[in-house]
Amino acid sequence: MLQDFKNIRLFDAVDAEYILSPENKGTPASLHSPALDVFTDFMDVKPVTVSESMPIAEALEYMKSQHVRLLFVLDNKDAFAGIITAADAAGRKVMAFMQKNQVSRDQVQVRHIMLSKFNIKTLTYAQLCDTRVGDVMLTMKDSGDQHVVVIDESTAGVIRVRGIISSSDISRRLKISFDIMYEAKSFAEIENVLSENGGL
Repeated sequence: MLQDFKNIRLFDAVDAEYILSPENKGTPASLHSPALDVFTDFMDVKPVTVSESMPIAEALEYMKSQHVRLLFVLDNKDAFAGIITAADAAGRKVMAFMQKNQVSRDQVQVRHIMLSKFNIKTLTYAQLCDTRVGDVMLTMKDSGDQHVVVIDESTAGVIRVRGIISSSDISRRLKISFDIMYEAKSFAEIENVLSENGGL
């Protein structure tokens, strides 16, 4: 059996200096870069999902363990139902639901707090392919959203969640503070910061 295979020559690692990561590919993103540069594509990266019936405390712990601030929520048929963010899972929405429904925290489930897909605005993948990072930043700043869900259509005509863009990913790629994106009084302020950092 082993005669069908061959030994592969191994090399010393002593000359390797850097560890490659997806962010290191190509040139750093700028406002004029394609929006695809800051897009998390679920064709390449598996989305982090939870059941809508998961207790909210468990969902928050799961986010921490997965190092994400947003989870995609699935219903009991494993269909897309919505999203839940760390801010929602740890914030006022939980307390408001507890008070309104006279329940304890361990009775609060993801479905009680999540943003339903019926209230989520999306971009299409086709739009994204013809969009720049600056276009997405301006759209997110005006809407106040920290994430944009991207959808596409399969060859069979099924609408699917294709991926996501997050403001934290944009700020990391552009090397500007997350807060600057949302506290700037105008888009010109963001442009000024980026030009000072050489990212315009």
